[in-house]
Amino acid sequence: MIKERRNFYRLLGVQPDAPLVVIYASYHVLLQKLRLCADQDFADAQTCSLNTALAVLQDPLKRGVYDHQLRKQYPIRKLSLGSFASGSVKSMRGKDGETVSKNRRNYYRVLQIQPDASISLMIASHRALAQYPFQNLDLLDEALAVLANPAIRTRYDALLAGDTAPESKQLQPANHDAAVVPGTHARAATHLPIRPHATTVLRHCVFCHTPFAHPLTPYTSDQCLECCSPLPIEHNELCMQKHRTYERTGITGSLEFYLYWPDTPHCGLLQDLSPKGMRFFAHTPLGAQDIIKIEAPHFKAVAEVAHIQPIKEKHLSVGVHFLTIKFAEKHGNFIVAHA
Repeated sequence: MIKERRNFYRLLGVQPDAPLVVIYASYHVLLQKLRLCADQDFADAQTCSLNTALAVLQDPLKRGVYDHQLRKQYPIRKLSLGSFASGSVKSMRGKDGETVSKNRRNYYRVLQIQPDASISLMIASHRALAQYPFQNLDLLDEALAVLANPAIRTRYDALLAGDTAPESKQLQPANHDAAVVPGTHARAATHLPIRPHATTVLRHCVFCHTPFAHPLTPYTSDQCLECCSPLPIEHNELCMQKHRTYERTGITGSLEFYLYWPDTPHCGLLQDLSPKGMRFFAHTPLGAQDIIKIEAPHFKAVAEVAHIQPIKEKHLSVGVHFLTIKFAEKHGNFIVAHA
C-alpha cells in the first residue's frame, strides 16, 4: 500500500490556517476525482488518507495539537508556499493594468489554497469563501481571475518564486484540469465544466505521490513540485532490474535523507555508490523496503532500502537501490583509481 508522506494541509491542497468551509470543499472535490480514478487501489488508499486528514482538521483539539507539532519544525511561510517560500510578489498588475497596492497577501493565501492546487480546488474554495462572512469579494474574484488563467498564473508563479529559486520559475502545476476562457468573469467561470486535458497523463512522484503531468512540457520541471525529488522517467529493462550491474565505487561524503515530506533531514555518511544503488552509514532506525529521499552534494535520489547491517555503537550500514536519481553533472563515468 502507498504510504502517504504529505502533511494534512498539503494532502487537501489548503492553507494551514484555512477555515473549515474551505477544507470541506477541498475534501469533496478530491473525493469526486478519486471516484473517476482507474487505479482503485490508489483511490482507496488516498480516500483513507483524506478521511484521516479530515478527521483531525475538523476537530479543534486534534487540529491544535497537530498544528503545534507541525509548526515546531516548519515556519508558516514554508507550509503556505512550499517551494515558493523563498520569493515574494512585490507588485502585480490588476485587470485594468494598474498595480494593486491594497492586497498584501498573495493570491494563494487569498483563496486559502496551496500553490499547486488544481482549477477545481480554486473554484470550490472561491465558492465557499464567497458565502463566508466578512469577505472581500472583489479580491476573491481578482485572485481567481489570475490563478485560473494558465498563462497569467505561470507569470505570477515566476514572480512568487523570486530570483532565489530559478528552477521553480518554469513550474506549471501538473494537476491543473481546466482553464478559464479568456475574457470570462471570475464568478461566471465557477460554472464552467471541469474537463481533464485530453493529451496529459497524470503520474505521481515516487516519494510524496504528488501528481505531475507526463510527458514533461517546457512549463514543467524534472523535479517534483512538492518535495523536489527527481521524477520517474520511462522505465526500461535495465531500470527495472534490481540486481547489481555495475561494481560499486568507494566514496566518502555526507548526505541527508528524509522519511516523510516535509520532515527534518537525517544525517548519513556515504560508503559506496553505483548508478543503481549505494550504501551509507546512519543511526536513524530504518526498515527493509522503506522509501527514502536522499540529498547529497552531487545527486538527488529516491531509493528503497534493500538491506540493513547493524554495526557497533547503534550505527547501521544501509544498502539501497535507486528508484529515481538525478546527478548534478550530466557527463562522467564511475571509475576506480588505484595508485
